[in-house]
Amino acid sequence: ATAVVLATGGAGGLFAATTTPAVLKGEGMALAARAGAEILDPEFVQFHPTAIDVGLDPAPLATEALRGEGARLIDGAGAFLLGEEADADLKPRDVVARAVHAARTAGRGAFLDARAAVGEAFPHEFPAVFAACMRAGLDPRVSPIPVMAACHYHMGGVAADADGRTTVPGLYAVGECAATGVHGANRLASNSLLEAAAFGRRAGRAASSETGGGRPVPTPLAPDLPEAALAELRTAMTAQAGVVRDEAGLTALIALIDRLEARHGPAACLLAARLIAQAALDRHESRGGHYRADYPQKAANAAHTRIRLAGDLALAAE
Repeated sequence: ATAVVLATGGAGGLFAATTTPAVLKGEGMALAARAGAEILDPEFVQFHPTAIDVGLDPAPLATEALRGEGARLIDGAGAFLLGEEADADLKPRDVVARAVHAARTAGRGAFLDARAAVGEAFPHEFPAVFAACMRAGLDPRVSPIPVMAACHYHMGGVAADADGRTTVPGLYAVGECAATGVHGANRLASNSLLEAAAFGRRAGRAASSETGGGRPVPTPLAPDLPEAALAELRTAMTAQAGVVRDEAGLTALIALIDRLEARHGPAACLLAARLIAQAALDRHESRGGHYRADYPQKAANAAHTRIRLAGDLALAAE
């Protein structure tokens, strides 16, 4: 084709806890990388702090607007997770997500208490959240909502310019699989609308006038993993490349990816997971959605991560 447009969504399905469709596992990013495209900042994954923890995959989302209305994050004993100040729960998503993660890791639990702030207005003010809770047998008018931090948006992906062009002639990327740079390291709520309303339109116009392309595409990657292997990968990604990361966990995760690849072949989801994990391991700082417990500060000389695959599928990072 003279132009190919990737619009394959994000990578939430690589994580056991996600608010996105679980079928989206970064395949577009992996296919673009296999075709020689540059991958930009794959380590930057946003985790939403208030996914509703009722055992569903994907997890329903308790919108931030609830906290805007005055709902509070508490632990199982009723203590505030981020302090007693009225605006304590309105900090950036990464800060709130780490507080939720810490409370759950410590065994205290994490809950969003909207009883006083929303109460009886729940059904008509927040109908989607109310319906999700009621389907799970939980009435948020009378009980706090159990929440967890879950993968929500991939800021990184296939490097693309303002018209969706990647570094491979004739290949375009739009939507969450693209990395245009507008989200930085910590996307603001609803800025993803840009990916559809603005960049989608621009990429469509550019692709429709494309006269190049036609370049041979490398052999496709292996099919998806068996169910048990995918579950193992997703659990490890949430545990070791999730809200809080460190060298030991990321190294163990990459070793697991190596083992799964040796057993099942170079599946697209494994390549996508490797791109995220290796870039997270190589970034020795904390910034936006990327938090390293062993490097908690921002680095003064930080730069973008730019990755292209070498001939043997090894990662060549800049």
